[in-house]
Amino acid sequence: MQSARPTSPKCFFTAWVLAWATAVYLPSLVIALLSLSPLASGGNLFLDTFEVADEVSPAAKLTYGFLFGTFLMLVRAGGAGGKFSVNVSIGVASIALVVALLPEYLSRGFGVGLTGVRFDPLPTVIYLIGGVASGVIFSLTEKKCQSRSLDRAPHHSRNH
Repeated sequence: MQSARPTSPKCFFTAWVLAWATAVYLPSLVIALLSLSPLASGGNLFLDTFEVADEVSPAAKLTYGFLFGTFLMLVRAGGAGGKFSVNVSIGVASIALVVALLPEYLSRGFGVGLTGVRFDPLPTVIYLIGGVASGVIFSLTEKKCQSRSLDRAPHHSRNH
């Protein structure tokens, strides 16, 4: 079980950014791989992934990042933060809310803006997997950063 000690802002921010990138690029990779976007030409999966991710509206990307970060901070303020299962649940809930609530005119390349259907089953599953992966990446990155910070602390204090 993880301890309830607070994380450093640096560890939180680093983990949040990597989790956000995972939520954007992992679904884009799968969407490109399955040619679910007209932008996926099939010529180069790496370039197709970036084309698909670039097409996703800034509103979708920013809304996910905002919700994910806000929910993480709220849960931590309530004392339940730092748990792997909580972080994964927050990733899933955040992406599900974006899929469910972002208006079509702000959803270019994402959710309803990708297929014209709000809960098209295959893309929705892909996005939810991205939310799971986002929570996992957040948890692992934050934990690794915290352990590095703790490993460095004794060495740093001995030198002063």
